[in-house]
Amino acid sequence: MNLPPPAVLATWPIPNYIDPPTRGHGVLIVNIVCFSLALMIVFLRVYTRVWITRSAGFDDVLILIGLMFGIGMAVATSLSTEYGGMNRHVWDITISKLVTIQQLNLAWEMLFALASCFTKISLLWFCRRLISKGTHPTYNLLFIMAMVFVGFNNLLFVFLSIFQCSPIHAYWDINHTGPYHCLSDVGIIFSGSVINILTDLMATTLPMPLIWSLDLPTLHRLAVISIFAVGVIVNVAGTVRTVYVWECMVVTYDATWMGWPILIASTVEISLGLICSSAPALRPLAAAFLPRLRNSTRNISSSYHRKRSHKLWSSTDRSKESRTISNEGQAGYDSDHVEIMRTVEMENWNDSDCTNTKKMGHVHETPVDNHGRVISPVESIDMKNDVTYASPTSPASSLSRPRNKQDDCEIGRAR
Repeated sequence: MNLPPPAVLATWPIPNYIDPPTRGHGVLIVNIVCFSLALMIVFLRVYTRVWITRSAGFDDVLILIGLMFGIGMAVATSLSTEYGGMNRHVWDITISKLVTIQQLNLAWEMLFALASCFTKISLLWFCRRLISKGTHPTYNLLFIMAMVFVGFNNLLFVFLSIFQCSPIHAYWDINHTGPYHCLSDVGIIFSGSVINILTDLMATTLPMPLIWSLDLPTLHRLAVISIFAVGVIVNVAGTVRTVYVWECMVVTYDATWMGWPILIASTVEISLGLICSSAPALRPLAAAFLPRLRNSTRNISSSYHRKRSHKLWSSTDRSKESRTISNEGQAGYDSDHVEIMRTVEMENWNDSDCTNTKKMGHVHETPVDNHGRVISPVESIDMKNDVTYASPTSPASSLSRPRNKQDDCEIGRAR
């Protein structure tokens, strides 16, 4: 590990190891939010492929591997800021913490490269699956070449990151006194960032002409292309990360303070890559569950309106019945009120049950009084005394009639 020249060290302020200024917990928060969302989207993708379309393929395995490396990268960057002090100025960090930061940074570089590699190859493999055998040979060759290019560049970056110093531990060991040789980490990381931007752009734009040429409705093609177009945000995050890499490693020696935004940009880049690679596979899931959700919402809404109308109906019956039976005493009224409420509830249930009964081949007769008049909703049947209470505005007053077989069936259901 190379330290700044003595002239630069002399310009640094006095170290503050107790309560130094920090950039806060932004890296940890962004890691939790972004990778929680990425984990959910990837899980829904795999669920859709395995249980709904039953078309799981090698690209699903690749995206899961990319997700695991991405989560590992998030753990490394979170430890680097929360435990190592990557969110502080370099002069406010102890030597032991600097060693930890260097070790975690090396892990972050490798995990980032592997997560990016598997995510891009998964997307390209998915697009290659869209091509039928024997069709679009040019696109098939382009996708294969792109996957080889992405894999080779990322594996080369991982190899150079591990063996950039000889011996390897000289990369983070400040107290190493023996002979050692290290490559320029500026050249490795900056060139890797630039190539990563190019491969991001390639993985985003290469599938678009193929998708447009597929035999799909125009709106469907535009929808899928728009999902891939969101990958432009990945390119923006990669560009921002590259700018901060240059400032961190070339412009300033305060690498920990200026390197903090690099960690956030890396998280956004990898998580959005995982989401954009998985989003096109979620359409069957939406097609399967959105109609059920709409039907469920309608059922809940209709049930709510039935219950509300039932309450208003019961309230109307109670006010009208109270005028009819006011001379019978409070005890008799309470008993009749319970029976009336039960009857109203049973009529509501029978209204919904009548349709099912007709479907089974049974006929549900409409209740009528002795005059052949259909009992309206504002009328109630006193099942205890066999009395029909009519509203004051109805043409008939309280009438009694003997129970028939239909009434016995309804009474049995009510009780």
